[in-house]
Amino acid sequence: MLDSGQKYLLVSQDNQERIIQLLKRLISHRKAQNLKKILVRIHPSILANLWDLFNDTEQEVILSLLTEEYSAELLAELDSPERQEILKSKNTDWIVERLEELESDDIVDILKGLSNWEANLIIRRFDHNYSEKIKALLKYPEETAGSLMTSDFLMVNQNAKVESIIKQFRKFIGKDLVDDLHFIYVGDKNNRLIGYIPLRKLILEKPMKKAQDVMTPPPVTVTPEMDQEEVAKIFKNYNLISIPVVNEENIILGKITIDDIVDVLDKEASEDVFRMVGLGKEEKISNSIFASFKLRLPWMFVNLLTTSLSAAVIAQFTDIVEKHIVLAIFMPMIAALGGATGNQMVAMIVRGLAIGDLYWSHVRWILFREVISVTLGACIIGSITGIVAWQFQNQAILGIVVTSSLVLNMIIATLIGAGVPLLLKLLKLDPALGSSILVAAITDLMGFFIFLSLAYQI
Repeated sequence: MLDSGQKYLLVSQDNQERIIQLLKRLISHRKAQNLKKILVRIHPSILANLWDLFNDTEQEVILSLLTEEYSAELLAELDSPERQEILKSKNTDWIVERLEELESDDIVDILKGLSNWEANLIIRRFDHNYSEKIKALLKYPEETAGSLMTSDFLMVNQNAKVESIIKQFRKFIGKDLVDDLHFIYVGDKNNRLIGYIPLRKLILEKPMKKAQDVMTPPPVTVTPEMDQEEVAKIFKNYNLISIPVVNEENIILGKITIDDIVDVLDKEASEDVFRMVGLGKEEKISNSIFASFKLRLPWMFVNLLTTSLSAAVIAQFTDIVEKHIVLAIFMPMIAALGGATGNQMVAMIVRGLAIGDLYWSHVRWILFREVISVTLGACIIGSITGIVAWQFQNQAILGIVVTSSLVLNMIIATLIGAGVPLLLKLLKLDPALGSSILVAAITDLMGFFIFLSLAYQI
């Protein structure tokens, strides 16, 4: 584990490009010592973010200068594809030496990216007890509490005295376990979790007191099968920095720390944004042309289908469009305002579902409130647009048609914007899954249909 007292460079948007160019220049000029001095001052998570900006040769030079501890943390911070590229080029000894520097949850994340044969080969290099712990963690599905937890924790018996607990704790000083050790867990004679002791409280207690006399009952626990989003909500609601993971008999299996939850929240937020606009969670700005093409092609076909439906609607009204060409001027406006209104509603509903602020019992009130709010705004916007249309052609009926179409389409967009993610949630699908694309398509279709239907009154 890296030295927590190390002071790192602050890498921001303002200086990031200069730092990258400096590193590249030092690599090209083979200034190894100068390069190493700068690398140790860049946090592994920052270097992981910059990793794609170096070519294969530059990456290999950087890796050769990093310590085992630093390169281990770098592996843990890298995304799976970049990590895999490194692991493919290294032998088993190199990999094992790095994994030994990490906590069990990070080890499991890395091993899941390897083939079963490669993972088993590495696991056998750990001592028997630790190997069994790693194997147990590997069994938990992705995106569950079990996949996030680490088995590195300290537990004592309820009758243990403070003095002996402190002595036991001191044995771990200098080991990875201490870095993320905020609490010492307390178990009964059957190893069932009954409480925890914060470290600062432990230090201040009288030496002869028993653990059961100074412990605090855990406010909440989670099971290894619980979804990681639910775990994140518990962290938020209880203001936790770690949480014990227990089985059905209340025997502690591991713990989840706040750093893992921050990663979950970041990942889930990114996935929601990507899915709303039809991008896969694997999409990255650094992806190859072929990778981006392969990820986006399915949604391009979805867009083709939905726009074809809108085109089919317009085709049914070609006679009225030919008769009143001015209608073509207002069609994009009606579609755009409907799409924007719908997507605003999608964003609000998806966010509410994601952070747990939206309950099914609230849906009816939220829809009522939003429809009223949008109707008021639509009446104002529609009236302004209608007046412009009236003056533009000196036809009051055109203004009425434009105003009515805008108001109706924005109200429908609000209902659709709420309905699509809620329906996906009922179907046990991700509420963000292409919601923006679907809502925009439906509001375009409905907007054109309403506007051109009413246009027959002109």
